[in-house]
Amino acid sequence: MARRQDHTPVQLQQLTMDTVLALLQQQPASSLSLRQIAREVGYSPGTLINQFGSYGLLLLAANARTLDQIYRELCAAIEQADSPQQALEACAMSYLNFASQHPHQWRLLFEHQLPEQENLPDWQQQRIDNVFTLLQQQLAILKPGTTAADCAQTARTIWASVHGICVLALDDKLFTPGNISGNSMILSLLHHYLPGWINAKEDRHA
Repeated sequence: MARRQDHTPVQLQQLTMDTVLALLQQQPASSLSLRQIAREVGYSPGTLINQFGSYGLLLLAANARTLDQIYRELCAAIEQADSPQQALEACAMSYLNFASQHPHQWRLLFEHQLPEQENLPDWQQQRIDNVFTLLQQQLAILKPGTTAADCAQTARTIWASVHGICVLALDDKLFTPGNISGNSMILSLLHHYLPGWINAKEDRHA
């Protein structure tokens, strides 16, 4: 068992996150335990609790790493796109690809819950906001003159729709013929939804 002074707090947190994400490549979060993670890291469970505050916050820190990964991949997708429409399509595809390649890590984002009395930390909320800001910026370019509130709602509408397709695709519950995939459904969604949104007048009573 490694001694506590073998790593600085920052190094230990990094090592723990690397270990958790590696484990999530092999098994769902529901089968993880603090004891298993501590054994893999080489420190006691108590040491990890001292570093993160609780097992729940440890998993939340892993979710922060996941959001950082998704954010970087969305940024890369946007940089390679030639238009806002293509950027949004690329972001949706990137999201589906991430979910397909890292299903347990991706699911933990939505399965993990803090106790009711605990609010989401600012550092995590900021990461969520950053991801949606990327989408909202493309929507604002796509529809000049629209309000920030309209872009915010539209970004979340698109995400919720794409997310639903991702969930069903990962669970193999799309029940579609062989020539219809999650990718083609996402493209169909955006090709039909975005033109309608661009041409529609904003509903200020929504």
